[in-house]
Amino acid sequence: MGSFPASLKTLGDREGLPAVVHLSEGRLSIQAGEESIGEWNLDEIQLEPTPTGYRMAAEGEQIILEFTDKDAFQAELSSKGKREWSLPDTGKLLSPVDKGIAFAERRWGGLLPEWAFTRVMFGVVIGALALTIIFPGLVSAFLLIAGLLMVMLGAVVFTDPMLASKWLPGAMAPVHVLIFGVAILILGVLLGVIAS
Repeated sequence: MGSFPASLKTLGDREGLPAVVHLSEGRLSIQAGEESIGEWNLDEIQLEPTPTGYRMAAEGEQIILEFTDKDAFQAELSSKGKREWSLPDTGKLLSPVDKGIAFAERRWGGLLPEWAFTRVMFGVVIGALALTIIFPGLVSAFLLIAGLLMVMLGAVVFTDPMLASKWLPGAMAPVHVLIFGVAILILGVLLGVIAS
């Protein structure tokens, strides 16, 4: 049986709940203080590595587990025969990507939701850059529309603080939405000029 101190977060949370993750006899359980959060067979859950731990999907819900010693947990998990979502042998290849994601999360984590700092989003960004090179005119039009919509959203949440608190993640403020929208508009215009 292995017990691992961790911080438990739900998607979008900036603060974690101190917890202990137990691995024993093909089961994973999470305990926060005296309270049991849950217990699952390893076959019933999916684990995706993150820079500081794992994203766990169970029973239609997702939580983030951040470990003080991720390597020890990973070794124990491997000994139980649990496969991760990502291929374990790609760890060395994607290590620079994970470091970059961790840096970005430390820098801008308060402004963006948790899912923005994942390998999947990194892949989306790389794909978007490739599309920009192949179809600059089309991407320019998309950026102009997206930027305009973001400026409109920024204007709406700027005038209604209640909507801003419901719609905007983390510490993002309406002014951030407006700045991002204008930046996207400018990028779309520049890309359109370059494309033509």
